[in-house]
Amino acid sequence: MGFALLGLSLAITIPGRHGQRLLNAALLGCGAGALAFFGLRGSAHVWIPGVTAVVVFVLCALFGLVAVRWATSAVVALLFAAAASFGANALHIWWPPVAGLFGGLGLFVGMVDHKRVSLVLPPLFSALFVAVGAAISWAPHWRGAILWQLNDLDWVLGLAAIVAAILLALSLEREHRKKLRLEARTKRMDDEALKKQIESKKAAFQEVYDRANKLDS
Repeated sequence: MGFALLGLSLAITIPGRHGQRLLNAALLGCGAGALAFFGLRGSAHVWIPGVTAVVVFVLCALFGLVAVRWATSAVVALLFAAAASFGANALHIWWPPVAGLFGGLGLFVGMVDHKRVSLVLPPLFSALFVAVGAAISWAPHWRGAILWQLNDLDWVLGLAAIVAAILLALSLEREHRKKLRLEARTKRMDDEALKKQIESKKAAFQEVYDRANKLDS
């Protein structure tokens, strides 16, 4: 499980902004599959929860991979709704309307600005996966306790925060370099187009000039 989380974090980080597709697939697929499995367990035949969970996982994972805008909006809406629910519960407020309100807000943010969201969510979740995966893989004593500090939740959260800051900075810097390359390419294309226009106008002026010389002669 730990190494799977580490591999998932690597797969999300390498593609940059496009890692949002894989993140959507993992979050929506695993979340919906777990909900189907635990929701149906004990209420039907033994094999039904497992089969239903697999089918739901595949469908939601495909949705996350293909419909990137809608899937990102769904992820943001669920995150907003979950955070609002915890806050409302801590304040002893009835949480369903608060969750619905913030879920709708998250859906709007994900739809309108999903490209910027895709710069932030993959680094944050990748950092979380790295911290949890490292804690599972190398913190337990029966595995040698290579990183025994990660048995403490504070160390796990601190590692996640440090990795998140590094990955977020790399993501923003990568996007900035991409914009600079695009601007340089656009400028070069504009210069080439301008040169072609000047050359075509020169040829037209030369043709008119030659015709005028012929008429004079």
